[in-house]
Amino acid sequence: MDTYDGILQRMREKYRVQTGHWPDDASDIGIRLKVLAGELVAAFKELDWLKSQMFPTTAAGEYLDLHAAQRGLTRGSGTKATGRVSFRLPYALSYDVVVPAGTVVSTTGNEPVRFTTTSTATITAGVTSAVANIEALEPGIGGNVAAQRISLIVTPVAGVTSVTNENATDGGYEPEIDEHLRRRILDSYVNIPNGTNKAYYEREALAVNGVAAVGVIPMLRGPGTVDVFVSGAGGAATPALLEQVRERLRTAREINVDVQVSRLSFVPVDITMMMKVRDGYDFGEVRSECVAAIEDYFSLLGGGESVYLSDIGECVAHVDGVLNYSFVTALSHDTPIPADHAAVCGTITITERE
Repeated sequence: MDTYDGILQRMREKYRVQTGHWPDDASDIGIRLKVLAGELVAAFKELDWLKSQMFPTTAAGEYLDLHAAQRGLTRGSGTKATGRVSFRLPYALSYDVVVPAGTVVSTTGNEPVRFTTTSTATITAGVTSAVANIEALEPGIGGNVAAQRISLIVTPVAGVTSVTNENATDGGYEPEIDEHLRRRILDSYVNIPNGTNKAYYEREALAVNGVAAVGVIPMLRGPGTVDVFVSGAGGAATPALLEQVRERLRTAREINVDVQVSRLSFVPVDITMMMKVRDGYDFGEVRSECVAAIEDYFSLLGGGESVYLSDIGECVAHVDGVLNYSFVTALSHDTPIPADHAAVCGTITITERE
């Protein structure tokens, strides 16, 4: 794209050719040329941005959503974590105490996570506790908290002095990021679902909110069977997520086809490599960027997708500052992954090469 200085210089040169003299910077025409050059640069930038939104390989945000819609796909929205909490009295009372739905409870600490009750809990006379269902106020994995973490009652309830979650909350997933959606869009051009093939079942399962990776094995249990393996955005699929996938596939499956939905198993893959950085670059900073690039690569792998060192090498090669690299082949190698498993990032070891 032309720079501001380049555009302004051409305009000044054209003016000189037409009038025989250069425009003075402080003159009316000189100021107008500067203003016009600035507006042209802004217009060119807008055109470049629009060109990048025309194709799914470079589009982002809401424009990538439009490309997805053309392929019958939608971005996975974030889901809120759910669980149960127990409200307690210091001693039994002779009357019922009602904790209404909408009561807000929270974890403690510098970044508390808030939840709201989605059901009414009634602590009956002579009893000191009752249980209520809760849901995180915000979607995302931040709502997946460990047991005994929720201990603060934000909305006061007369007589109730404590609250706790006996079990961890789960089911919270982040909204689908652009790169995950982009991959699904591009895959829809390459692997066209026809209602009976693996691509069809993969697409249907990935359409469920919170599903991160899918593996499909036809006829694993004999003719007329399809086994679908899924994982969640935060790791292993929760029972609730598995049930959502089952429910979707019950209506989407072919007639007389037995579809079974299970969790994907994970295969940790360790990467050990040596790297040399260019002069003027800090090895520690470049290494951190390489680790992030490798982790991003693993985050995009689906069920049954093998790990190839050539793909990891390509990720590293695009990191600014990398001069050369090599894998320690005794510790790193291509890793085939069966369809009912998914590769996850193990230990990444990058040492400096002299």
